[in-house]
Amino acid sequence: MSSAIVVIDLGDFSRPEVQATAARFAQRKLGGQPLINRMARRLSECTLVDGVYIVGSNIPSSLLTMGAANVRTLNFPSCHVCERLAAVADTANAEWVVFVPANRPFVDSELIDQLLAKAIKAGDQCDYVGYSSDDGGWQKVDRLGLTGEVCHADTLRRLRRNADRLPSGEAQCLASWLQNSPGAFHLKFVPVPRELDRSDLRFSVSDESDWDDAELLWDTVRHDDSQWQQLTRLVIGNSRLRESMEVRNG
Repeated sequence: MSSAIVVIDLGDFSRPEVQATAARFAQRKLGGQPLINRMARRLSECTLVDGVYIVGSNIPSSLLTMGAANVRTLNFPSCHVCERLAAVADTANAEWVVFVPANRPFVDSELIDQLLAKAIKAGDQCDYVGYSSDDGGWQKVDRLGLTGEVCHADTLRRLRRNADRLPSGEAQCLASWLQNSPGAFHLKFVPVPRELDRSDLRFSVSDESDWDDAELLWDTVRHDDSQWQQLTRLVIGNSRLRESMEVRNG
C-alpha cells in the first residue's frame, strides 16, 4: 500500500492577510473544540491515510501548543505552500500528499478516501487527483470546502524547484499551480457527487458569514461524525442559507 499523509496548511503568519483569517478562525471553537483540532480529528478518520500534519510558516505559539492528538505540527520559515507540502512529504517519506487548507471544518474523510483510492490505483502514471464539477471545474469544488487535493510527492518536489514562479496569494490550489507551471503534468479529475455539484453550497470558512453558517450547521447536527450528505440536506432545506451561500460563492 502506498504511503499517504494529510497536510493541513495554516499559511504564513508573517503576512497580514493570513493573520486576519487563519489566525482568527483556526483557534475558534466549534462544538467545544478548536477548528484546527476538529479538522485534524476528522481527517484522522481517513482509512487510507497514514498520518496527519498541521503546518504553516511563523505559526504563533498559541497554535503550536494546542495539541491535537496523534497529529504532528511543523513550523517553517516564510516559504511557498508547495515548499511546505514537499518538505512534509520528505519528512514523512510519503508517496501521496493530501493538501487541505485550514478553513474546512466539515472536511469529509469519505470524500478524501475516494480521491486517494484513485491516486493509489493510478500510481506513478498520475501527478494529481482532485474533484471537479460539470460546469465549474475544480474552482467550484474548491469553494465547496468539503475535500482536499491529492498530489504525488515527486510532483510537489518538481513544483518546489519553481516555487518563485507560483502565485503566492492567500487562495491556494494545487490544480492551478500545476496547470500554470513549466513541464507536463498528468492531472486526473473525478466528478464530485451529483448532490454536491451546485452553486449554492459552501462549507469553507473565509469570513464571519461563513463562520455563522458553520455554527448554525453544528448547532443543527450536534455530533462530530456528520457526513456531507446530512449537511447538504440541511442547506438545501433552508432557502435563506442557500441564497446566502450562493451570493458568497460569486
